[in-house]
Amino acid sequence: MIRKENGVDKEIVYRVEDGMDREKILCTTYQMRNFYMQFRDGFFTNLDVMNYIQHLAAAHMAKKGMNVLDVCCGRSLMLPLLRYYAKDIASYTGVDISKANIKEAMRGATAKNLEPKDLASYYPFRVGWKLGNVAEMSKVIPAGFADFVIYTSAIEHMHPTDGAKSLVECYKVMKPGAKMFLSCPNTPGNGYQTQYRAHVYEWGYDELKAKLTEIGFSIVQEVGLVTSVREMDEFYSKQPSALKDFYERMKSYVPSAFLTAFMAIPFPREAKELLFIVQKPKGEENA
Repeated sequence: MIRKENGVDKEIVYRVEDGMDREKILCTTYQMRNFYMQFRDGFFTNLDVMNYIQHLAAAHMAKKGMNVLDVCCGRSLMLPLLRYYAKDIASYTGVDISKANIKEAMRGATAKNLEPKDLASYYPFRVGWKLGNVAEMSKVIPAGFADFVIYTSAIEHMHPTDGAKSLVECYKVMKPGAKMFLSCPNTPGNGYQTQYRAHVYEWGYDELKAKLTEIGFSIVQEVGLVTSVREMDEFYSKQPSALKDFYERMKSYVPSAFLTAFMAIPFPREAKELLFIVQKPKGEENA
């Protein structure tokens, strides 16, 4: 599918294939693996561990009465955790550019095979989805709607121009004082030289932080989400002896799929993937 953006044709693709020019891609619709299924089947990687942890952390941030907005929701992997850990939120709304992704989300992120008629009785809060480009999200989501925005591992799937627009759109649809949970790979330098094939453009720590600040967000918390075993070994080998000893003791027991997620947490700048929790100023009027 091709869309014209500012007079330039950009393509929506499933994932980046050999020979494609990332600078001419609007976005990919490839989804992260269903970590629930990976754990159930007994085969998982540190990315599955990372994704479970970050989704659970986001669920714990969702509080009573909140309107929760899931940006680039895909198959809505947030919903099972919200159902158990944030059942008193007011509503969940997922936004995605892919009709197929939303159709899958409505069936249930786990193996529930829900029908549309089941949604109201299965979830203890209002559930709905909007089909749309998140770079133009205010066309389908009202300004000042969201109390909490969840934007996990998705901005890297779109052209950087559209990724930046999506952050502005998040700002528009958030209430003053609302927070956003934003995660993505950390790739300094040329963001088109991606860590993962499915990605269009991966932001670096400094680049993304500067853009968030430019838009008007305040940074509440920074978290490292995951790193590789090699880079983790190298990083901790250079740390003070107490921290190095702690790492070695953890490494002697904790499997690397978990350790590479846990030990990256205090060092977002050095992590392979990172999380910014940001807030729209409380006194800010809706755009």
